Amino acid sequence: MGKMYRKLALRGGEGGREWDDDVYEGVKKVYVGQDLSRITYIKFEYVKEDGEVVTREYGTITQDPREFIIEYPDEHITAVEGSYNKVALIATEVITSLVFKTSKGRTSPTFGPNLFGVVNGTKFKFEDEGKKIVGFHGRSDNAIDALGVYLVLDSLTTPFPLYKLDAQGGTEGRVWDDGSFDGVRAVRVCQDDHRITYLEFEYDKGGKSEKLHHGVKGGTSYEFVLDCPNEYIKSVEVTYDEPKLFQNTVITSLTFQTSSGRTSFFGYKVGGNGGVKWDDGVFDGVRKISIGQSYDVVSYVKFDYIKGTELVSGGEHGETLPEASELVLEDDEYLLSLGGYIDKSRGASRYIEAVKTNKRDSGESELNYGEKFTLGENGNKIVGFYGQASDVLHSIGVYVVRITSAE
Repeated sequence: MGKMYRKLALRGGEGGREWDDDVYEGVKKVYVGQDLSRITYIKFEYVKEDGEVVTREYGTITQDPREFIIEYPDEHITAVEGSYNKVALIATEVITSLVFKTSKGRTSPTFGPNLFGVVNGTKFKFEDEGKKIVGFHGRSDNAIDALGVYLVLDSLTTPFPLYKLDAQGGTEGRVWDDGSFDGVRAVRVCQDDHRITYLEFEYDKGGKSEKLHHGVKGGTSYEFVLDCPNEYIKSVEVTYDEPKLFQNTVITSLTFQTSSGRTSFFGYKVGGNGGVKWDDGVFDGVRKISIGQSYDVVSYVKFDYIKGTELVSGGEHGETLPEASELVLEDDEYLLSLGGYIDKSRGASRYIEAVKTNKRDSGESELNYGEKFTLGENGNKIVGFYGQASDVLHSIGVYVVRITSAE
């Protein structure tokens, strides 16, 4: 039977890069590292449906991490408690303590700096009547900036609770509420040079289509079609601002991410013309790289990933071209680094050409196309990409994990 999951929002600061492990059958081990003021490192050992153990780790090891073992499959995590605070020399809040509780009534040690068991900062707790925690998401760089969890709910064949999240954005305009449906078939968006002007949702209710719309049609129209009921929207990211010539706060961009790993972006990034942020997330590896080159600038990129035994297609980032250069990796091949050139005067990537894997190396051009960059880290493989794009690729970054001896 299918399962339904609930994603609880991040608690903590705004620093670091966002990551998302998605959901698994269970959690087998948790490792936590700290320094004198904060949680600096966390590693999870997950178990997939086929019994394979998958490891995900974030942050920086400054001291030997401590381990908390869950007796999977007879035991699971039911609650995570913690705190976050500002610490010396850090501009944003970071996670300062963590405690894990299990279905067998066990409680982990208090991870993080605590004098006589006392922790400082804003406290938080993830828990929902003993429901099983099956995944984590968060933000991190040199430390763990924020943390959130996934909870497994009831099977799809039985009723499950609905959660209405608070609306984000301004307070002007009329309030609307579409209610709940079985799924979303399509999203249609109109935008002008400053904001999202129109939204139309095509819902599925008992196999029948129902359309509801809000705002005024105008500007450029876009459509995002989902493979309902096999695909569903799992997250929506919103930016809002008060653009020039406007007296109220409005939605400036929308990002929809689906259960199939696809991402669709509408609108404009707040604060400049550097495109819209995109983030494919973290996977087991990269299978295919697609790059669209338009004269002297990269117009778009697209990556296909491996997640377990499945092939997951990342979103198309930038302006899609009829033709693109493609590199397909073999089953036992993984990506070590990706390089190219940036034109800082235009705020865009000019070329991406230097690709290195464990089996091949394309090398670098002898020509000077701008400021050179290389993405990757020795001893690690690339397992995901993020960046910013509009009609060109403005920036690009990578997620890496340590190469294991088995690879």
